[in-house]
Amino acid sequence: MSFFADPAPYFDNWRERGPALIEGPDGQETWMIARYDDVVQALNHPGLSSAFIPGGMLNHTDPPEHTQLRKPVARAFSTRRMEALRPRIQQITNELLDAWDTEEEVDVIDTFAYPLPITVICELLGVPESDRNEVRALARDLLTLETATEAFGRFVVYVQRLLETKEPGDDVITELRDEPNLVQNLVLLITAGHETTVHLIGNGLLALLRDPVMKQRLIEDPLLIPDAVDELLRLDGPLATGLIRVATTDVIIGGVEIPRSSQVTVSLGAANRDPSRYSDPDVLQLGRDPHVAFGHGIHYCVGARLARIEAEIAFGTLLRRFPELVLAAEPEWRESFIRGLASFRVRPKP
Repeated sequence: MSFFADPAPYFDNWRERGPALIEGPDGQETWMIARYDDVVQALNHPGLSSAFIPGGMLNHTDPPEHTQLRKPVARAFSTRRMEALRPRIQQITNELLDAWDTEEEVDVIDTFAYPLPITVICELLGVPESDRNEVRALARDLLTLETATEAFGRFVVYVQRLLETKEPGDDVITELRDEPNLVQNLVLLITAGHETTVHLIGNGLLALLRDPVMKQRLIEDPLLIPDAVDELLRLDGPLATGLIRVATTDVIIGGVEIPRSSQVTVSLGAANRDPSRYSDPDVLQLGRDPHVAFGHGIHYCVGARLARIEAEIAFGTLLRRFPELVLAAEPEWRESFIRGLASFRVRPKP
């Protein structure tokens, strides 16, 4: 079975080997870091650089540049601002699920998991509603192995055009308009601001449908849903392969020396299923220790609060309105940098 359909055997192999030079899922030679403690060490190591792609994108910079770029973005995604979005996120969720009431079968990805976060991030940033299909296509191509480089160029052209034509408003683009590297960082914010949440919702709902005991428990006690969101992120988060780094000097991780100039892959998915940290790691279990699905250290996901809020509302509303929701067909997984479903058909009602 391919990595994209079931990464768990790959995670097991990577952790067993420890830090080792392997061929990654994308066919590139890389040092794979997969054990939880090693992943945390790697994500905090100053000798492992994120700045392996030029251009000043937030997730591809190191301090002090990263610190300067992150501050205004973090302010724009403050907890207070994200919490204030709850009523609008609930409204969007309700409207999308209203369409399920009359359907015998729906695709979760196309009718709910995509439209919810892309609407939220576009409204927050100030991307016009008329551009959302274009933005979705650009983000999809950017995260597909074969089209990533070409799609990035098209995405940059789109953002440049957006900045030239957009009127100022009460939105994040207006707030960040004078910040450096805005074009590249808007590509990041638009893409990461919805693609990861799409597949948090998709992967998480699939996990719940495959665990009817946990599903029923959340139906009976919705106050458990925030804890469940974190467990669903741990079990099958969208950043399964993980994050790329480059060694700027000889680096020792987990007792193994990684030579200078080596590419390093830090597998968040493998760390989140490390049996040395989590008992029965392939099982949904509430109340576990913190995970690294949003990263760790200075590059911890700036949109983590928003993603959690969207997921809490999405799962809570889905389970309340469609408690008898069941799979209609075996889902299909994407081949992408993001761990997620291409197709996920369900029957809302029996």
